[in-house]
This record gives sequence, C-alpha cells and structure tokens, in this order.
Amino acid sequence: MRYKDEHKIETHQRIVESASKEFRTHGFEKVGIAKLMGALDLTHGGFYAHFADKEELIAESFALALDQSLDAMLVALEAGGFPALLDFYLSENHLDHPALGCPLPALSAEVARRSPSTRKAFTEKLSEVFDAIAENLFETTYSQKRAKVSFMFAAMAGAVSLARASTDPSLSKTILESTREYLLNLVKEELS
Repeated sequence: MRYKDEHKIETHQRIVESASKEFRTHGFEKVGIAKLMGALDLTHGGFYAHFADKEELIAESFALALDQSLDAMLVALEAGGFPALLDFYLSENHLDHPALGCPLPALSAEVARRSPSTRKAFTEKLSEVFDAIAENLFETTYSQKRAKVSFMFAAMAGAVSLARASTDPSLSKTILESTREYLLNLVKEELS
C-alpha cells in the first residue's frame, strides 16, 4: 500500500520527535531502532524508508531538540530577559525532565563520540543557537557576544549535567543556584 506524501512526512516527524525524547532520556546507545519503531506501531524495516541509518536520525533528533530548547529560551528571554532564561534553564523542572529539556546536558558528551557527520550537524545547530541568544546581548562586537554565550552555555549545560548526576538533592540545588548567581553577575550590564 502506498501512502500519501503527507503521511510519510507525518510519520517521519513522529519518529524524530520520539527519538529525540528517548535519546535525551536514555542516550544514543540505549535506544534501539526496533524498540523505537515498535513503540510507534511501526516496523523496524520501515525505518529505512525515512533514514539512511541511525546517525541520520541522531542528527535530526538532536537538531529538533535544540530548536525546541532555543524556542523556549527565546520565549523566556522575551518575557523576562536573562534572569528568566536562567530561571528556565537552571530550574528543577529542567533538571527532572531531560526528555523535554535541552539536549546539551544530556547528550553533548555522547555527540563527541559520534560520526563526523553527526558532530558537524551538532556544531552547525549549536552555532545557530549561540547566534540567536547572542542577538540579545549588548556587547559591541560579535566576537564578544559569542564568547559570552559560549561561556554561559558551557556553565548552564555543565551545571544541569552535574546536578542530574548527583544523588544529593541539596548538592544539585546548590549547583543550579550558584551557577545562576554567577551567570547573573556575568550579564548584569544586560539587566540595567
């Protein structure tokens, strides 16, 4: 049976969205294609009508997750500036729900071990995110803006990653709160 193009596009999107959540929750290696497709009531063989291989799915699903995270960060920025962005990113909600959060704390270390094509797609998408956030900074040069955003994301993603790894809720909370405080000081000129 041949499906309409819209059906194929919708199915493709369902696979990417599901994989994106599963990868953020369990990591790339723990998510098998057969199980992922089965959870969507699709066949393992049907996967190859949409993707050349798992690497292509990883790259697409990571890009989707970064786009979703960027959208949420931009909404926070618009609503309350950098304090709101930090509140969003360094929140207990983000900490407790990796499937719905930014993929950087959950998957960056794994991306570093992927194929060059996956790493290239990651680098391009990360650069887009940095540029979008940098537009909201008041430094005089692009280089200054990118440097500040690079540091902010390294700190935020690192903080969430460390807080998630900790079994001590008090330590996790301290990591998030102290990172927020130091980053607020970094962008204090943006707030005045």
